[in-house]
Amino acid sequence: MQPGTPEDNAPKFRSKILGLSAVSEQNAAMSLDREETTELHDAKDAIIQLEQELTRRQESYVRRERQYKVRISELESQLTESRAKKTKESSVDASLDGLRQMHRSIMESVEQVQERTSKILQEQEKDLLRAFRARLYSVQEELESEKNKTDDGASAWIEKSKQLETEVEWTKELADRLDRLNQSLTRENQRLKTQFTTQENDREFLVKQLVAVKKDNVRLRNEYDALKRQADALKDEVDHSQRQPAQVPPGTPGTALSASTSALPKMFFGNSSLPHTPGPGQQRPNTATGAGMGASDADNRYKEIIKRLKRLLETERKNLQQVRGAYKMELQNRTELEIILKECIQDVRAEITNHTALPSVSSPTTSAGGLRRPETASTMTLLEGVRLSAVERQRLIEKLLAKERLLSLLTSRAFPIRNGKPVGDPLLTGDALTPEEMAKIYSEVTSSS
Repeated sequence: MQPGTPEDNAPKFRSKILGLSAVSEQNAAMSLDREETTELHDAKDAIIQLEQELTRRQESYVRRERQYKVRISELESQLTESRAKKTKESSVDASLDGLRQMHRSIMESVEQVQERTSKILQEQEKDLLRAFRARLYSVQEELESEKNKTDDGASAWIEKSKQLETEVEWTKELADRLDRLNQSLTRENQRLKTQFTTQENDREFLVKQLVAVKKDNVRLRNEYDALKRQADALKDEVDHSQRQPAQVPPGTPGTALSASTSALPKMFFGNSSLPHTPGPGQQRPNTATGAGMGASDADNRYKEIIKRLKRLLETERKNLQQVRGAYKMELQNRTELEIILKECIQDVRAEITNHTALPSVSSPTTSAGGLRRPETASTMTLLEGVRLSAVERQRLIEKLLAKERLLSLLTSRAFPIRNGKPVGDPLLTGDALTPEEMAKIYSEVTSSS
């Protein structure tokens, strides 16, 4: 077979076409867009069709060549037969020359066909390469643009993911902080409940003591009135006996005095009361020797008894005044504490209202670098509907802890029994807090806070 024939060029062209198809398949596999992939498949199909057409033409050329070879072999066989038959004929050379010319013409025509085929194939190959390169360049540009778009979207998603992670961390930190605050507020609530129960018990104790003191006061007043009446009666009897000294029998005044004296009750009024007992320098009048004592001694004795009762009454009145003052002070302290608590609640709610009235920030990050959750209308409605929210309770606890000094001073001064002082009623023993001391303590705590 001669060089430059279709059989020699076909493998090279097929290898080139296969290489181009492999490049097109590789670029089609790298594409991410579905439409671009479809167009690449269409180009591949066109290349496959061209390869099929080229193969068909090559096969037709090969068939023609085989036919020509068969024809040449037949002609050669005929020529050989004719040579064998007509070796001696003179016309053999002429027929051989004709055959040679025919063979030359056939070979020339075959060469012309091969040249034309190679030119056509080269032109088609160049056209295919130009079209493929142009399409490949456009596809690469589209891939670059899509890649840039994909990178922009990925960076946006990465930024959003970072923001969400930051918000999740902020939410976790806020949840931990609220949990710790809830635990501390629960302990504080338990402590305040215990303190409230203790104060209620103390109040009931004070009320009971006040009622008992009032009863003692009424009883002492009744006894005082009875003793005063007895003293008036005895005074009248003494005056009557002084007017009529001659009409009284010798033993009658002493007997009357002893009887009236023995009729006086013996009273014990706790720590502040004085029992009706004679002093170390005095002696109880004897009924047997009562007749020898004069009316002036009896009058002095009863005056002394009246003075003692008056002192006892004054002491009890002072104690009653102290009890009443302590009770009023307790009520006043409770009222002041309630006022302080209401003022704290009102201040906290005013701060919350002012805070929620500010315009909300679009991002959860504040200017100081901290995180703040954006406030919405539902959050404001919830804060307004709840009596004391978590933020209000926190602010209220801070304000109340600032005045804890006031509570501790009031408790230590108003209830000294709990602080290790001797057992006894502070309201009756005079250890209760006076209004001046209360005002002084309140002013000190207010100035310190």
